[in-house]
This record gives sequence, C-alpha cells and structure tokens, in this order.
Amino acid sequence: MPRAVAACAVTLVACAAALAAGPPYRGRPVGDVLREIEARGLNLIYSSETVPPSLRVVVEPDATAPLGLLQQVLAPHGLRPERIGEDRYAIVRTVPVGTQQPPTVPAARGTAVTVPLEEIVIAASRFSLAADLPDAHTLFTQQEIQGLPRLADDALKAVHRLPGAASNGLAGLAYIRGGASNETLVVLDGLPLYEPFHLRLLLSPVSLLDLRILSGLDVHAGGYTAQYGERMSAVIDAQSLRPEADAYYELGLSLFHLHGLAAQRWAGGDGQWLVAVRRSNLDEIADLVDSKYGEPTYLDGFARLDYAFGERTRASVQALLASDEADVQNSADTEFASADYRNTYLWATLEHEFSDAIGARAIASWTDVSSERAGKVHDPGNAAGRVADERDYDVLGLKLDATWKSSRWVHGAGLEVRRLSAEYGYASAVRFEPGYPFPDSPAQERAYATAVEPSGNHVALYATSRFLVTETIAAEVGLRWDEQTYGADADDQWGPRLNLAWDVRPGTRLRASWGRYQQFQGINELQVEDGIDEFQRAQVADHAILGLEQVLPAGTSLRVEAYRKDYRRLMTRYESLYDPLSLVPELRWDRVRIAPEGARAEGVELLLTRRSEAPWSGWLSYAWSRAEDREDGVATRRSWDQTHSAGLGLSWASGPWRATAVAAWRTGWPTTPARAVQPADSQGTIVVGPRNGDRYRTYSSLDLRVSRDFALPRGDLEVYAEVTNALNRRNPCCTDLSYGYADGELVLEQDERHWLPLVPSVGVLWRY
Repeated sequence: MPRAVAACAVTLVACAAALAAGPPYRGRPVGDVLREIEARGLNLIYSSETVPPSLRVVVEPDATAPLGLLQQVLAPHGLRPERIGEDRYAIVRTVPVGTQQPPTVPAARGTAVTVPLEEIVIAASRFSLAADLPDAHTLFTQQEIQGLPRLADDALKAVHRLPGAASNGLAGLAYIRGGASNETLVVLDGLPLYEPFHLRLLLSPVSLLDLRILSGLDVHAGGYTAQYGERMSAVIDAQSLRPEADAYYELGLSLFHLHGLAAQRWAGGDGQWLVAVRRSNLDEIADLVDSKYGEPTYLDGFARLDYAFGERTRASVQALLASDEADVQNSADTEFASADYRNTYLWATLEHEFSDAIGARAIASWTDVSSERAGKVHDPGNAAGRVADERDYDVLGLKLDATWKSSRWVHGAGLEVRRLSAEYGYASAVRFEPGYPFPDSPAQERAYATAVEPSGNHVALYATSRFLVTETIAAEVGLRWDEQTYGADADDQWGPRLNLAWDVRPGTRLRASWGRYQQFQGINELQVEDGIDEFQRAQVADHAILGLEQVLPAGTSLRVEAYRKDYRRLMTRYESLYDPLSLVPELRWDRVRIAPEGARAEGVELLLTRRSEAPWSGWLSYAWSRAEDREDGVATRRSWDQTHSAGLGLSWASGPWRATAVAAWRTGWPTTPARAVQPADSQGTIVVGPRNGDRYRTYSSLDLRVSRDFALPRGDLEVYAEVTNALNRRNPCCTDLSYGYADGELVLEQDERHWLPLVPSVGVLWRY
C-alpha cells in the first residue's frame, strides 16, 4: 500500500527573466537593468538567489553593447554571464559560494558593517536552502535544489538531506536531531501552518507547499531565536516566490502532478499578483496500473496579492487552500480506511518602515482545518474493529512585530494573540480474539468515544536584542513567553535564549547557542484516539549547541556542530511496536503507551560542501547521534534513533544539462525483539523483549535525477527524469508476526515489509 502512496509534491522555484529602462544605472536594482538588457535581445537565465531583489548597481558602466553592459553590471557582485546558446546566457558566480570571507563586524567603531547586523546569522544550526541571505550557510542553492532528486518533487524533501535529519524516505517531515516529527514548526511567509501535509492518513508524504511557489527555505535545526515558539526541535521557515518579471507563467506535467502558475505586475510595478494550482495524478496512476490499494488524490492552490503604497509601506493578502481524498486498503486486505481533509489559510500582512531605524509588521490570519476519517479492521478469526473520526479547528490570529536598529545593535519585539476552537467527534471499538496475536493471548476489547469542544486563547510575547560585544563577537539575547487557556488549566511557559557568533579570523567562525524551548499541544493535537480528552502540560527541551565553520581552498567549506537536547515533562505518546504504516493505528494490537519522564538527544555533525566554476560540485555529511527516552530510570532508544548516518551528493552541470546523484546511509532504526518459548507440557508463548531493544539492518538509498533545458521561441522547456531508490534496496520498515506449529513445536514467523521500492518519475516544465 505505501508503494502506491509514495509519490507526492512538485518541483522547485522559478527562475524569472525580465524587462527594464535606461542610464544612469548606478544605484538601480540589478534586476531592472537585466530586464532592459533582455529587452535589447539577450535571453538571460538567473534566479533570485543569484540576483536577489536587494542587489544594486554599484559602479556606473561605460559599455553600451548589451553583452558588455551585462558584464560590467555583474562583475562587482562576483557574477558573470555564461553563454549556453545563441544570444542566451546563464548568470553564474565568478567567486564560488563558500570561498568568500564571512561578513565581519566593523574594523573601527562607527564604520559600516560589511553585512548589516540584522543579516548576520548568530544562531547556530541554521541552514538556508535557496536563500539569498549573504551570511547564512547555504547547503543548497536554488539551482542545486532544482537538480536535487526528491520524491515527487516534494518541497520539504530537501530538508531530509541535512546531516541531523532521520528520514524513512516517505514521510514528509524528517526527525530533526532526535526530536519527534511533531516537534518541527512549518511557517509560510510568517504564518504557522497547523496541518502542512497532504494524505495524513498515509504518513503525510506530501507538503502543502508546492515547490514552484517557494523562493527559499530557512531550516533551524536548533538554537533558534525567541521570535520562534510553539515547537521544541526545529523550524522550517518558507518564503513564497516573487518573480522579477512583469509577467511570468509556468505549466508543468509530471508522473505525479499537473501544475500551473501565473504572476503579473501592475500599477507600474507597485503591485503583483500570483496564483498557483497543483493537482495530484495519483488517482490516474492508480487507474492506469489497476491498483487494488485505492486511489488517493489531492489538490492545493496558493494566491497572493502584493501592493506597495510607497517606499516604506507594503501590504499583501494571501491564501493557501488544500483538499485530500483517500479510500485505501493494505496489501493483506485486513485494514481499510477512507479520509477527507480540508485546509484553509487566509492572511493579510502590512509592513511599514517608520524610519531607516524603525520598522513594524502586522499579520492578521484565519485558519480552518477539518477532517473526516473512517477505518475498519477485518481479519477473520483474529481481530475486528471500526473507527469514525471527525475534527474541525478554527484559529483567528493577530501578530505584531517591530524592530529598532543601528549599525551596532538591533532590538526586536513581538506580540501574538490567537483565538482557537475545535470540535472532536470520535468513536472506535476493536476486539481481539483468543489466541491472537499469541497462543496464550486472551480475548480483548477496547472502545473509546469522545465528543469535546475545547476553545481558548494563545498569547505570546517575545523580545530580542542583537548587538556587537566586541569588534569580532556578536550576540543575541532573547526571552519568550507563551500562555494557552484552552486546556483544563491555563499553561504558561518562559523561554530564555542566548546566541553568540565569533569571527576568530578570516574564514573561521564559531557559533554557540543555548535556549529553553517549550512545546504545548496545539488545539488540533488532542489524543482522543487513545481515550485522552484533556490537553497535557507543555513539554520542555533545553538546547546547547557549539558550531565551527571553516572556509577551505578550492570553493570548499567545512561545518562541524555538536549539540545536546535535554527533555523533561514529556507528553505521553502512543506508537505501534511493529507497523508504523498501519491505516488504523489505534486499532492495532501492538499499540503501546510511552510515558517517559525525560529524554536526551545528542550528536556531532560534519558537513563538507564544495562549489566552484567547474562542472562538478557536491557535499559529504556524517553524523553520530543518540536519542533516548528515560522510562522508570531506564534509557530506551527512540524509534528513530540512528547511531551513524552519512550522505553524499554529486552534481554536474554543463550548459543546459544537469545531473545529480545522492546517496544516503544510516544505522537501522530500532525494533522490538520477539521469540517463541515453549516449556515442557505447554502450548508455548511468544515473549516480547524490551521495547526497541533490537535494530533493523542498515538503511541505504541512491537517488538520481537528470534534466535538460531547451530554449523555445517563448520561454524555455525543462525535461527531467529521476529515480528514487535506484538500486531497489529493500529497506525494512515493519514486521508482521504470526505463529504456527511444526512437529508440535511453536514457531514464530517474522516477515519484514519495506519502505519505498524503486520509484521512477518523468516530467516537463514550461517557463515563459
């Protein structure tokens, strides 16, 4: 069944070409000048990561011919045009990313910093994917993400390549540095997304974030500053695309999606609208292969309207809508489930700069998430049960942020108020027959029924102060306070944060972070499926991180980080011992209650990256880690614990061609041992060992992608093909236990099932 569901999302971020207008050029946005040059006959290919909107012409060029003008405008920024066709040029870096000296603080008091203080990354454990922030550690540029193999082009699959991520290759969210998947916050343009995935019935394999609408992802694997709250392990902060062109369009078709995007500027460039729609092709594929497992499908759309009322005031209105339908069954024909999900996110943002030093932002939002789920277990002679589950959540929010900055410090503060309400209607019942799952198992019955309507408020305040301690050391201190009132008792949390960055010498930087991160249950996270009808207290995690970044010769850079997370007051959770892919997990016989008094996650990560003008680039990562719960004084591995993990990526690009190979390897995840025991004069029994006391064999995967761009009379066409798990590696995920007798002796059968098999994909994308 998971094989039919494994495909999800669409491709990456758009590269936009443009139009513009005449000399003088100095001080104008580089993007404007590039549009003028293109209007004079050159076809230019570049991205907002290579040419960000903030890039300005710094030297007045004296060339008049289009190509000479282009070269002089780009050169001061470490850029150059590379010819890839007749009058067709790609804008590439002359100085490879990672070889430039990290921006430093002033050489003398009062002089301007190389990079504004608000843009210097002080917190450890931040990775920028396709971002243009000059001081961030960019693991993948936009072009590299575009060429990166990622199952069905899912936007968040790139995060799985981080050295601290534990991934099964299917689920949308990885486990970041030992944290559970629900410990990661996903934000789009300042709005937290409560249920950011399609097909939650099927391990949530696809995010709502169509990769074509995104310009970048900032991933905080820990140590994030006080402006972020709610989750205690990681933050994925996504920014939506704003094409530079006056008009930009895309049409895409792949094995998994049909996609369309349109954007236009209006009011002389002060306004812009963008609309994108994506539809899953999974139902068509299921019909084509005559799948007996079902026909899941989904649809999502994103829209944004921007308008600049002046140089200092900008407003936008945005919408993210999604719907899912699934009617599926497992391969053994013992579990059946259907689900219908609806997501609506509406928000408006107003930004204003009162002066060069003071700015503010306000976000008003409304969120509605609803789901209807039904399930059945029908295993004659063993188990029978049903579940009916209806949920609806509404959130009305207002968020205010303000900053006050100078060349030596930046102060920030924020307030967020949300009104939340939910409706839960849940009922389930299951019966296990005598002798199931083990010979001496008695008959068992479980039944839950819950109908609750919690409501209340969430209020948050934060304050941060970033400043220069010395001429080579920058610091940021922050404090966050959160309170929720929709539980049985009001629950409030305090979270102090401290981050330091020290430029030891040119090319060498140390970062350190410490902070307290507290995670309360969202209004959508009440565990009614396990008979819980009250919200639990907020969990607590203390992060301590130390990192070193070193620029090496030949476009190479090294990043080493050590981290430790100490958890306490953890929430009770429920897991299946042997089958994380169950369609109705609450009806499983092996569902267990886990109530640790604490936990610890620690590790060391190494990341070596290389970028140069040569066709080849790549990265190598390794991580040693440990993630354990403490239950009754005993350390137990978390189900996603992996002692060793490594990743290797190689990318080749030449003209219109690009090819990428990515290999991943890790220690097998824990599993629970079981064995047959048959004393004399006994029918025998099955003895289950300590939870997660054993491991599956090692996991490995090789993913490949190749693409080629074709110049068309209007725009360009990208054709691509990729393969996930190209070697068809059988990576174990689950174990089916059954027993029988041979010559009067009890025999335990343990049949492994596996994660994704080889999954191919092909597609085309027309940009114009």
